[in-house]
Amino acid sequence: MYENLTPNLMVKSVFETLKFYEEMLGFQKVLTIPETGEDLQFTILKKDNITLMFQEQKNLIQEYPSLDCEEIKPCLTLFITVSNVLELYDILKEKVQLASELHKTFYGKNEFAIFDNNGFILTLAD
Repeated sequence: MYENLTPNLMVKSVFETLKFYEEMLGFQKVLTIPETGEDLQFTILKKDNITLMFQEQKNLIQEYPSLDCEEIKPCLTLFITVSNVLELYDILKEKVQLASELHKTFYGKNEFAIFDNNGFILTLAD
């Protein structure tokens, strides 16, 4: 019945978000609407087995009026399992804003967290 989950996150600038995820995290663009330009309304990005969608605020509110808000305030975290968290931490720690330093969790994972360019928290763990 259920097959996968792909979050669609509201952002001010799809263009800036696309740039962040490509340049900082190595995601690849699957689709953008429109295809080019800085006034993007929607994008789908993929990295390995992870797919994320980002939609421009006004455009998403047109689709779902109940999401109407003046300011986007991220209120969730995305937990991403990676194959080598120590290596990824060394790559990212100087390039992005950390939400939490690398640490061992109470459930035995090595993890750290970063803020994306929109303030969403991405927790990366092995």
